[in-house]
Amino acid sequence: MQEEITLDLREFFWILKKRTKLIISITLLSTIIAGVISFFVLTPVYQSKVSVVIGKGNGGKQGVDYQYQEVMMYQKLVKTYAEIAKLQSVAEDTIKKGNLQMTPAQLKDVIKVTPQADTQILDIVVENTDPNKAKVIADIFTEEFIKKSSSSIPGGEVKVLDEAQVSNNPIKPNKKLNIAIAFFLGLMVSVGLTFLLEYMDNTIKTDEDVVRVLDMPVMGTIPEYK
Repeated sequence: MQEEITLDLREFFWILKKRTKLIISITLLSTIIAGVISFFVLTPVYQSKVSVVIGKGNGGKQGVDYQYQEVMMYQKLVKTYAEIAKLQSVAEDTIKKGNLQMTPAQLKDVIKVTPQADTQILDIVVENTDPNKAKVIADIFTEEFIKKSSSSIPGGEVKVLDEAQVSNNPIKPNKKLNIAIAFFLGLMVSVGLTFLLEYMDNTIKTDEDVVRVLDMPVMGTIPEYK
């Protein structure tokens, strides 16, 4: 059993060694293509984020129980505020005030409104190819969202915790990740292709093929002269 495993491993590495150039070529080519696409073809996308907290503007009764009930109530209301942020009217007001050259549908595609689980915090994330424009859109959208939510839910209050910042580092494309994926994908494809070609190749080319296929020793060889 041990001998069979050893023979299988020898044959496995022998096949890989036989087509080393093919494996290196495909792996290197896929890695280079991914690098070129990531660095020179794909447009960088920047992100700007605003974090707001949902609460009550005017203080009510004092007491631990009442405060706890308020916290639980506004945690449940966060999803309602998130739906308000997704309204068509909020998008239209943002476009109008910012004089943005896009439709409400296009604006919604670049904005993500996400409630943080079990908190009163709502994250507004804007993605754009221009980092300055991403910040401008985030600021205007947050302002229009606060106006809309204040008029829709009397007594509620939305406060900005973290203001939008201009990002210097794009979030997409992830160049290192793309190159790493291309490297491993190219390696797997090249190895798979190597064994496919080996499976389809039934010719005898070398001394090792004679020993492996016929299980007979090579007594001598005739050299080839050009």
